[in-house]
Amino acid sequence: MKILAVDDDPTILEMLRDSLTKKLGFDLVCAETAEDALSLLQDNQNSFECFLLDIILPGVDGIELCSVIRGLQAYKSTPIIMITGSQKHDLMENAFRAGATDFIFKPLNGVELAARINTAGMLNDSMRREREACHSLAELTELMKIRRDESFDLNVVGVDDLHGFENRLLRLPEGCYAMNLFVVKLPQIRNIFGAVTPHEFCTQMVCVAEATVDALAQDRFFLGHAGSGMLVGVVMGRARFNPEATQRKIEAALDENTTVQNTQTDLAADIAVQSISGQRLWSGLSACNAIRDYLVANKVEDGSQDDASEDHEELLAGI
Repeated sequence: MKILAVDDDPTILEMLRDSLTKKLGFDLVCAETAEDALSLLQDNQNSFECFLLDIILPGVDGIELCSVIRGLQAYKSTPIIMITGSQKHDLMENAFRAGATDFIFKPLNGVELAARINTAGMLNDSMRREREACHSLAELTELMKIRRDESFDLNVVGVDDLHGFENRLLRLPEGCYAMNLFVVKLPQIRNIFGAVTPHEFCTQMVCVAEATVDALAQDRFFLGHAGSGMLVGVVMGRARFNPEATQRKIEAALDENTTVQNTQTDLAADIAVQSISGQRLWSGLSACNAIRDYLVANKVEDGSQDDASEDHEELLAGI
């Protein structure tokens, strides 16, 4: 496994070199700054399978570096383990928000380090096998097998599929957080789905997701594509979430989107943003459960479960 470790402490880097040896199957590359790490990432000969990032770095810190790495298509799902001597919840929350998958605390323990790296390796292998086994989104749309209620990866930075979204919530450190749970939905999704091709449907959902990310640019948020024309989300922080203001921002972004204009569908007129609950304090698990309950109730109300096979048959008939 090829690993990039970034830490400005020579003692930590030496400990990593002693622990992650070629004999154990590791190929460790070290950098002392985020800038050095980014230079290594720009070298096409380097392809890393795991990252170890110190949170406190000179210049660009580890959290910002984590965000940059996660924004690169090649490393969208690569394990990123943060190294820190602090146990502050805000720091860990910001790192998870930036895309970190795990933490290891200083002083480093050789046994724990090996266990975390091995876990990251298994995760990386699992993701690679999943990518190899699954069709790409383009292949799926070409085969005309996209279903209206399906939660699939939209390939929009900042938006996960439902499984990835739930994992982000469940990985939050134990405790209660100020969260606003909300949903962005297309109430007329069945009509939209029936009027366009699967490729056009996917394109429109991507446009909605991108507009939502833009609308929440000033907030700390998680977003997930839940299927049935819904994006579920969490905005972190004590400030009260304003669904109406967020909806207006999304509508404005969609009105200006040339891709939406070319589809000849007025998505902006069909967007609805709603709070899922008035409760303000949540653990990651309780927030995840509340969102699941909401989705179950609303998919039943919308008839998505009953209509899914019908939608699928209609698509297959058009092949």
